[in-house]
Amino acid sequence: MKKPQKTTILLTLFTVLTIISLTTIYITHQTPTEETTTNTLCKYTSTATYDYTATLEPNTIYNNQTTLTPDEGTLYTKITKQINITLTYTFHTTIPSDATITYSLTQTLKTTAWSYTLNQTTQTTTNQKIIQITLQPVNPTALTTLKTQIEQETGTSTTTYTLEITPTFTINANTTAGTIQQTFTPTLTINFQRTSEGDTITIQDLHQTKTDALTENQTTTRQDILLQRNTSYILIAISAAGLAFSTYFYTKTKPKTEEIPLEKLLQPYKDLIIEATEPPKTPPETTTINIKDIKELAKIAEILAKPIILTKKPKPTLTIIDQNITYQHTP
Repeated sequence: MKKPQKTTILLTLFTVLTIISLTTIYITHQTPTEETTTNTLCKYTSTATYDYTATLEPNTIYNNQTTLTPDEGTLYTKITKQINITLTYTFHTTIPSDATITYSLTQTLKTTAWSYTLNQTTQTTTNQKIIQITLQPVNPTALTTLKTQIEQETGTSTTTYTLEITPTFTINANTTAGTIQQTFTPTLTINFQRTSEGDTITIQDLHQTKTDALTENQTTTRQDILLQRNTSYILIAISAAGLAFSTYFYTKTKPKTEEIPLEKLLQPYKDLIIEATEPPKTPPETTTINIKDIKELAKIAEILAKPIILTKKPKPTLTIIDQNITYQHTP
């Protein structure tokens, strides 16, 4: 017995459609319906550029050259009399701005064991966006003397020490895009150390920059994603309704029974069967027993040694008559 082909096709179709609908809903919900983009309204940059000129003692290595500037050669501690340093600070914005800049400087002598503040200036406020500062000259001999004195007091000793020059710039600026607040500390590091080249002075971080921006977040709704979601909702509604209907229809539909031709059904028992044109007449007190299976009817015929009477009208009927008992089977 098989279920009708149409109900099976419908159930399969709506099952597949429901799976596709659920997958579509899952996929469309993986992408957010809102997208946030960041727009830059104004970029602003603080730049610090240091320059120096070192005054030299009479020397042989540089042929009695009296000064050295960056990239002209190595600064040797024993022939360096003084280092004159300048700092140029610049504040730049991509749109017009009114800026107020407050700054101060701190000089600190350091070793791995201790730290000593040499100098700290008071704060200065200006509206200029380009600031030229001449720093207090660096005297290596005086610094070495101070280091030796502190080492005697602390019981430490080292051939390596550092002078840090730390300016602090605090910027407050107004623009059409908003208010800017920035703090910039471009520290210049001067190292005094003994290396394979001798007692040298190295000056690091001559150029430093800090860039920030005023930004605005903009949220937009993805209409294409909303459309995909709404479409998936419609699809799941249709497929779920179709699946419910086809499931009900499938369970309620009676399976088709394959009909076997009467001649083929009776063929194995043809020796036991005689065909009559009319149903046999039975006494009034006859008991009729309906037999479900033709095989059972055939066994009864063999046991009783009675023929099976076949009548085809009004419908095919197989009958065995044994005195007052009639055995019948309807194929």
